[in-house]
Amino acid sequence: MDKTVDISGAPTRAFQYLLSSSFVFAVLFVGAFALWKGLLALGITVPRANGTVWPVVFAVLWAALTVKWVRYLRTADGEWWGPVPRDQYLGRFAGYGGLARHSWERSIERLYDDGDDRD
Repeated sequence: MDKTVDISGAPTRAFQYLLSSSFVFAVLFVGAFALWKGLLALGITVPRANGTVWPVVFAVLWAALTVKWVRYLRTADGEWWGPVPRDQYLGRFAGYGGLARHSWERSIERLYDDGDDRD
């Protein structure tokens, strides 16, 4: 018997944040290291503060950029049926949900047609 695990909702969002967080951490860490090496090569000294100034700045940037990146990805994950022509729902995209999409749009058109006839 096949078993499936539903990861929609909170688990998906948590996975997105973890994956995005690791990506943002890597980019920030490599970028900060490259900036530090570049400034040292130019002879510019980076002030070293006593305490936790730079780790706090890094952590705040990390959290802010992670949230920004996840929100960007969630808005970019839009309707992928938009560029698909309607006549291809039953053709090449039938196996990818085109049959369901075709019947869904047809039933909505019928719903609007039925509503217009009653008025």
